[in-house]
Amino acid sequence: MKRAGIKLLALLSLAAVCPTAALAQDGLIRISVGAAQTDYSIKFDALAPAAGALGTYKNKTAKSEYTATSLGLTLISGKGLYFDVTGTQSGSATHDLWATITPATKDEFSHDSITATLGFVQVFPAGGSLSGFMGYRKGETELAAPKPPSTFSRDTFESQGVFFGMGGGFPALGGSINMSGAIAFMSGKWTDDAGFYSEADYTFGYSFGVGYTYRIGKAWAVTLDYRYQLYSYSFGIYTANTPDYDVTEKISAVGLKISGQF
Repeated sequence: MKRAGIKLLALLSLAAVCPTAALAQDGLIRISVGAAQTDYSIKFDALAPAAGALGTYKNKTAKSEYTATSLGLTLISGKGLYFDVTGTQSGSATHDLWATITPATKDEFSHDSITATLGFVQVFPAGGSLSGFMGYRKGETELAAPKPPSTFSRDTFESQGVFFGMGGGFPALGGSINMSGAIAFMSGKWTDDAGFYSEADYTFGYSFGVGYTYRIGKAWAVTLDYRYQLYSYSFGIYTANTPDYDVTEKISAVGLKISGQF
């Protein structure tokens, strides 16, 4: 029973850092809910396009702080294999991209994503673990703009693609500490509601995380974790005689998650 308990705890704790993975030693279903205090930014480089009456995107950075919520469903094979789907929403939030143009206005912001992960975990007799995973992520960010003076009222950034990663963990403090990292290869596009369209030639990203999981009884676990994600969009020429430009998206979050098995 001690061996089974160590395995269960190690598998559960990977929920903190492998993309939303939450596992147990037998074939079963797990559901998780969580909340995370999140800092988001999207930065435009010195070659970014003009913004009409709002001036320019060049060298500007939009920032937002919000509490993201998540809901996940995990299917476990009983042999260390798992498949997980998790959705995350930003809820009500604002951003500061145009604060110098309309300082009295708080422009709305949202960032939503869905992630599907397939992975495998090997748990060792001493309680340590090693995992590998791959998956698909789709995200959408919306930045409202003041109209007027702008001719558009909303920018939308969409990305989707695959990621690959590894993680590991060890027992500690009555629970388990785990770490993981992943790289992502994605496509992306930037549009607004006035007809602007620019598609990224490529998008590269990476993420890492560290977390602590404590098991409560046989069915429940609580995870405290930190995650960092970065995605770099390389956009091509969007009109004649304009240069390529880059947009960088960063997301860092400290979260708490509760999961239960059924």
